[in-house]
Amino acid sequence: MISHPHRTLFVHIPKVAGQSIETMFLNAMDLSWEQRATLLLRERKPGEKGPERLAHLTAQEYVDLGYLDEKSFKAYFKFTFVRNPYARVFSTYNFLGFSRLVSFSYFIEKIVPLKLKQHDFFFKPAHEYLLDNNGNLLVDFVGKLEHIKEDIEIVKAKTNLEGASLPHVNKEKGGWKRAIGLLVRNPNMLWHLQLKNASAMEAAYTETTKKKIYQWYQKDFEIFEYQR
Repeated sequence: MISHPHRTLFVHIPKVAGQSIETMFLNAMDLSWEQRATLLLRERKPGEKGPERLAHLTAQEYVDLGYLDEKSFKAYFKFTFVRNPYARVFSTYNFLGFSRLVSFSYFIEKIVPLKLKQHDFFFKPAHEYLLDNNGNLLVDFVGKLEHIKEDIEIVKAKTNLEGASLPHVNKEKGGWKRAIGLLVRNPNMLWHLQLKNASAMEAAYTETTKKKIYQWYQKDFEIFEYQR
């Protein structure tokens, strides 16, 4: 997200309150969600580079792909929010509709490795959104979802949004429409249907699934200081 009036760039890592933060900026500009393209919150156009949804550009891509010039990138306040990788992966499992169809173990065993191989933006490790090719952090502030109430106040102070409220949007549970779409695109899941799955993260995780998540997202645990 780029807000030129606020001289601000927000790197939106999926399932870390991104739409709530974007809506806060839209509200401050008296814009509706339908007008979000003003902040580069739109689909990629033919001929453009980057992810299908430009809201999920990495920090490096904003400049490399021509969405912001280097001078503005250096001058603007750049921020993001991160989340415990265990919670982020479980949130993705819910949001994309997989939790209505298959067990969390199946999701970890079969779905996540494939999505990581495909560089799917929903599954990309957080540090890949934020570091340059030399491992340097490209944003000025990294907030944590676990204490967003305190950290969002720092963002508000930096962007002259004191008094703005942070709405709660984009709830996690994916609907049946999304789940049916998954089945259409992945008919092999029919052989692994399990409609009653754990709704609590603590009940869904096992030592095996936690170990896999740590292997895939180890740098996120280390860089952002989350416990294994």
